[in-house]
Amino acid sequence: MKSVVTTVVTAADAAGRFPSQNDLEAVQGNIQRAAARLEAAEKLANGWEKVTREAGDACFKKYPYLKQQGEAGSTQTKVDKCYRDLSH
Repeated sequence: MKSVVTTVVTAADAAGRFPSQNDLEAVQGNIQRAAARLEAAEKLANGWEKVTREAGDACFKKYPYLKQQGEAGSTQTKVDKCYRDLSH
């Protein structure tokens, strides 16, 4: 994965110029938000099962036909597979 610095420098180089003040401010802003992004990633990682369960429940609520015979949620085994797929 490329870093924001690499992306900015590569884009400027491709345009035949040095990074502009706006480019450098974008890099600085990205670095300043790094802690918040890491915190969000940690919260998602710690609550992954809850997020998966809520997403699956929302799908089954929005599309109730999925619980009908022959559909994706017609048996508990199929429901469990749906949640498994969501978690992937």
